[in-house]
Amino acid sequence: MSAQNATVQSLVYGIPLLEYVIFANAIANSSGTWTTNTLVHSTTLATPSSHAIVLPNVDTLYSSGLLDLSGGDIIATMPPLEEGRFYVWPFYDLYSNNVCNIGTITNSTAGKYLIKYRASKPGCVAANDEYAGTIYLPTVYGATLLRIEVGNSSDVDYVVSSIQPNFTLEVGPSALSACAPALTAELLNAGLTTSDLPLYILQLTARLAANNPPDIVADIAPVTAILETAGVSLTTNTYTQPTSVDLALAYTAAEAVLLAVGESATDFESLGNGWKALAPSLCGNFLSHYDVRGFIAVGGYLQLQASVAIYPVYELGQDLYSNQTYMVEFFGKPQVNGFWSLTMYDSDGFLVPNSLDRYSLNDRGNMTYPDGTLVYGGASPSDSIEPFLHAATNHGHPGIGRMGIQLAANPC
Repeated sequence: MSAQNATVQSLVYGIPLLEYVIFANAIANSSGTWTTNTLVHSTTLATPSSHAIVLPNVDTLYSSGLLDLSGGDIIATMPPLEEGRFYVWPFYDLYSNNVCNIGTITNSTAGKYLIKYRASKPGCVAANDEYAGTIYLPTVYGATLLRIEVGNSSDVDYVVSSIQPNFTLEVGPSALSACAPALTAELLNAGLTTSDLPLYILQLTARLAANNPPDIVADIAPVTAILETAGVSLTTNTYTQPTSVDLALAYTAAEAVLLAVGESATDFESLGNGWKALAPSLCGNFLSHYDVRGFIAVGGYLQLQASVAIYPVYELGQDLYSNQTYMVEFFGKPQVNGFWSLTMYDSDGFLVPNSLDRYSLNDRGNMTYPDGTLVYGGASPSDSIEPFLHAATNHGHPGIGRMGIQLAANPC
C-alpha cells in the first residue's frame, strides 16, 4: 500500500479521536475545569446556543463524563429507576463504540457497576457479589453520556434536583501500575497543530493509538501496518509526514470515503416515504467498519446501539430555506413501545433558532387530530390510525439542513 493511500485510511481511522477531543473540551468548558471519572450534569434542556452535543434532543437532560482507566477501575452508581421514565446510561470506548448500556431498556439493577479496562471482548457482564455488574472497555480512555427523558419543561427541576445527583462516577480500585498516561488536557491538546486539520488528526492518532489499539484482535496488525506506512509511529507516538504524501489530497479522499457511507444502500436501509436509517447491525458499535465509525462520529457523535434507539433521517436531503414549509403527515401514532421525537437541525446538527422557541415534536406534546382531539393524553385512542399533520416553517433562517426522528424503546 502506498503512503498516500495509507494516509487516507489513517485519517478515516483517526477522525473519531478529533470528535473525542471536542467532546472533552466541551465538558471542561461547561464545568469550568478539566475533570475525568466524574459526571458533569447539564441542568437545562438544549437550545440553539447549545453546541456541546451534536443532534441533541430537547426532551432529554444529559450528563457527560470522560473515563480514564489508566490508573485503575471506575465505579458507576445508578439509583433505582423511576417507573415510566426512560433512562439510558451508555459507555463508549475512545473511538465512540457504544460498548455497554444500562438503564430502563436493559431492566438494569440499581447499584454500583465496576468499569474495567480489557483489551478485547468489551461489554457488560452480569452481577457478582459486590457489584450490580461489570463493564469492560477495550480502550484505556472512554466517554459516557447519560440521557434522562424529561416529560415537559416543569419536569426539569425535578430531574435536576432529585434524579441527576444520584448518578455518579468515582475512582475505584487502583491498578498496580499505570497502563497509559493519565487523561489530561495536555495529553489531548498540547503541542498539536490544530490549524492544519489532517495534520492534527494524524498527530492525535499517533499520540493515542498505541495505548488504545483495536479491540478486534485480527485488526491490530493490519491497522498498525497502515498507520506506520502513513508515518504514524506507535513507538514514539509521533507523526512524520512521508515526502510522497499530499495531506490536503488525502483529507479530501478521506472525506469522500465518509460521504460515501451516507449514500450506501448497504450501510443504510430505506424505511419508505423518503426516510432511511443506518442498518441496525452498524449502529453504535462499529467493529471493523471504520468508515461508518468515522461517518457517525462526524454527523452524530456517541450514537446508541439500535436496541436502544434508532435515528431515521429524511433521505431526500431537501434544505428548508427562508419562508418555506415542510408538511409532515403522520399516518397514525408511530408503533413504538417507548417514546419518539421529531427534531429539525441546521447543517451542523444543532437546533434552529425560531420565534416560537419550538425545536421538536414528540409524543409528550400537545399534538391534535383534525377534530382537535389530543393525539396523546386524555381520552385519545391508543391505537388510532387517523392521520395528523404538522408544519415546520422557516422564517428567515438561511437554511435548515436535517430533519430526524429518534425512536427510543422501552422494555416490553
